[in-house]
Amino acid sequence: MADQKAYEHNPEHKHEAEAPEDTLPQSTSTLEDAGAARKRIKLEIPAERITGKMEEAMKELQKDAVLPGFRRGRAPKRLIEKRFGTDMKNTLKGQLVAEAYQKALEDHKLKALGEPEVDMEKIELPATGPMTATLEVEITPEFELPNIEKIAVKKPLLEANEDRINLAVENLRKHFGNWTKVNGPAAADDTVLADVKVQDPDNNVLTEQSSVQIAVKAGSIAGIQFDELAEKLTGATTGAVITLQGQVPADSRQENLRGKTLTITLTVKDVNRLNLPEVNQDFVTMLGFADSAGLRKDLQERLVVQLKQETKNAMAQQIYRYLIGHTTLDLPPQLSQRQMANVFRRRALQMMQQGVPENDIVQHIDQLRIASAQQATVDLKLLFIVGKLAEQFGIEVSEAELNGRIAEIAEQYGRRPEKVRHELQQQGQIEQLFLQVRDGKVVDKLLETAEITEVDEKTLAEEFKNLPPMEGVGPNVQGISTTAAPKT
Repeated sequence: MADQKAYEHNPEHKHEAEAPEDTLPQSTSTLEDAGAARKRIKLEIPAERITGKMEEAMKELQKDAVLPGFRRGRAPKRLIEKRFGTDMKNTLKGQLVAEAYQKALEDHKLKALGEPEVDMEKIELPATGPMTATLEVEITPEFELPNIEKIAVKKPLLEANEDRINLAVENLRKHFGNWTKVNGPAAADDTVLADVKVQDPDNNVLTEQSSVQIAVKAGSIAGIQFDELAEKLTGATTGAVITLQGQVPADSRQENLRGKTLTITLTVKDVNRLNLPEVNQDFVTMLGFADSAGLRKDLQERLVVQLKQETKNAMAQQIYRYLIGHTTLDLPPQLSQRQMANVFRRRALQMMQQGVPENDIVQHIDQLRIASAQQATVDLKLLFIVGKLAEQFGIEVSEAELNGRIAEIAEQYGRRPEKVRHELQQQGQIEQLFLQVRDGKVVDKLLETAEITEVDEKTLAEEFKNLPPMEGVGPNVQGISTTAAPKT
């Protein structure tokens, strides 16, 4: 089935002028289950309605039609039908199906998700008799919320201690470091400049790229995750040839390659290492401080704010795990595929809010896409669960709250809020920002009645060690947290 554009049910839409009364016979519809959270809608549009709408369309066309030799509105009906009849009938067919579909949603009280699937080429506008059409649409799944009273939550005691301050200083050094070419072998945290060749199982070359920067750490190449990449690259020198083999994920955007094992050949051209500046007077002066003590004090103050948010994030992760683990919810697979794009945008938005440089976000595109594919189903379930809770709690998000979050992002990058808002709108990120604010308010509401126990951060990290991070709800609590570089 082909996707048909321009079908989206919006019960909130209001017409500026009141529409004339519709006295024509109405369409009817029947429903069938078509899978998880998916319905098949069979429409039947009466012949009288088709004839009536055809006459209305012809009258409108006669008013505006211009044919050679005739003034506007004076051309004979038979000539107009001969000249414009096919286009008019195709337009009318689409309009009849669209209005019948919207009526079916209202009649059956369905909450549609996105556009329905329909092959308009297979639908005929009959000369006599009713018109029938079949569509499939994904709907908001029906499910029961779990018990949300007294959810057990552990609150980690995170401190802005010397270890974290030292790590923050190291992050600053890396931020202001410079990359230089080295003659020796590659080591951890270096990067290699390499020519990349990707081949399929039959040794056909799929793609070749020259001078690609690859970090000596776990990462992805050609959409395949290589956890052993650091081990393979460590010790490599200029001229080294490294061969990798990996299986294309089942949810790859390239359907013809899904599940196939690709061979990737890396030919190392250069090894580059990050040289870190010393923490001396020149360094702290460049950052706008009188001495290193002032720098460390500023970092500590920033850490206090950051750790407060990380504490909330760690608690939110537990709330989300509880909701996912105690809710039975089946999803349509097609919807999960489309959700990947939303997950990707959400990851990018989170990186922006954490102050990650824009160039680094671009460099992490492949990793973000892989994470998006793995996380789509979980995020989608949370979307419905948290949405239902927000409705139950009567939670709304104001324009002022959205503007406040945009201002925070703008401050991270030293830019004007209105400029950031415009870019977020262009990137389709405003909706993700709305959901992020709404989700936070839902978590706050659930925490009001949760049973909260304070624990040492190492204890909680140990419990989280073997659990996959909940990517959409803040940083994972494992290990020592990082901090963004202070603004200069």
